[in-house]
Amino acid sequence: MNEAELVLSHVLNCGRLSLYLNKDAVLDKDKTVIISNILKRRISGEPLQYILGSCEFMGCEFKVDQRALIPRPETEILVESAIAELKAMANVAPKILDLGTGSGCIAISIAKLLPRARVLAADISDEALELAGQNARLNKVEIKFLRTDLFSGLKNKKFDLIISNPPYIPTGELAGLAKEISFEPKQAIAAGIDGLDFYRLITSRSAAHLRDNGLLAFEVGAKQAKAVRAMLRKENFSDLKIIKDYNNIQRVVMAKKRTG
Repeated sequence: MNEAELVLSHVLNCGRLSLYLNKDAVLDKDKTVIISNILKRRISGEPLQYILGSCEFMGCEFKVDQRALIPRPETEILVESAIAELKAMANVAPKILDLGTGSGCIAISIAKLLPRARVLAADISDEALELAGQNARLNKVEIKFLRTDLFSGLKNKKFDLIISNPPYIPTGELAGLAKEISFEPKQAIAAGIDGLDFYRLITSRSAAHLRDNGLLAFEVGAKQAKAVRAMLRKENFSDLKIIKDYNNIQRVVMAKKRTG
């Protein structure tokens, strides 16, 4: 749906089809005021998802606010690719870590699509973990949550999949981003001079927390895929893959921990 349809559907609590079946209906004053306030906030640059308080991801509804990034369609490619790889490995009950879970959209979507998976959603932000917990309850999945700075709170735990959509915007590019982005938490966006800080940290430490043949899967920014693949190769990962999104941008990088 386009933004106008989303606003009307939200205010009228109806689906897209109902909007057109009742296109001659007259809005009462209260609803007109609500729509006017939404438009004012939208004109100021605030993302519509924050204004409405929810968005769709992988066919599920997620509560969203300024505690975490807004789930985006390209991240669905990351989830779908990781799940396909696990299925190809015939791993029906994988142990999974979603590192930097934010709204929880990745962890929750995986838990819904792989009901036997044991999913741990980790983040350094208490606020993000609170939001992710609300989304887990909203989507009726049971996953565990952990507040940790990357791997610091994981001790000797090992996983079949570590999946992450980390911050990847170079600090020098922040000022030039769309105004909407300024409403999202900066710590979930900025990642050093070249935008690769978190990929370096995660790649260098993840092998200790992966089982043999365990999978590491990243979402990456535009023009970052080859640099991230080089990091993985340097850390002796195997079966490196780059997957493009719907706009033909190299968006996902995956690799496996070598056995032995």
